[in-house]
Amino acid sequence: MADNKQVVSVKEVVIEAVAQLFEDDGFLLETDVAERAIAARLAVCLEPRFPNHHVNVEYNRHGILPKRLHLPEFGGKKLIVPDVVVHRQGHDEENLLVIQVKKETNHKSRDYDRAVIAGLKKDYGYAWGVLIDLPAGPGATKRNARLEWL
Repeated sequence: MADNKQVVSVKEVVIEAVAQLFEDDGFLLETDVAERAIAARLAVCLEPRFPNHHVNVEYNRHGILPKRLHLPEFGGKKLIVPDVVVHRQGHDEENLLVIQVKKETNHKSRDYDRAVIAGLKKDYGYAWGVLIDLPAGPGATKRNARLEWL
């Protein structure tokens, strides 16, 4: 596990990237576009902040095989497609961060996203995970994102 300074650094970087998302792509939040589009733009904001890692959207591979988790409370074995990952492709030696993105207009429970993050940390060695709840719709850029570190 990384030391406390690195944890703070990763968290600060994600907070900065979310702020950049609001600044550069607030239109996406204000118009309540699909979560995938927002996650992709968040990845763009993250990429230069992690120069020694890959930042991928909906990366569903573990090596060359599909990423799967056993989630009995959600029906058993599931193909996992995390919204954003920061890692080194092809191995589990530097799985740094997994992000699940939700908009406040998505009223589905966040429990599945929490289970995915917990499972990816446990089974695939991601060091950090965060569920980001983003404001969406008119006035979204005047409200705050909520980051739940798991």
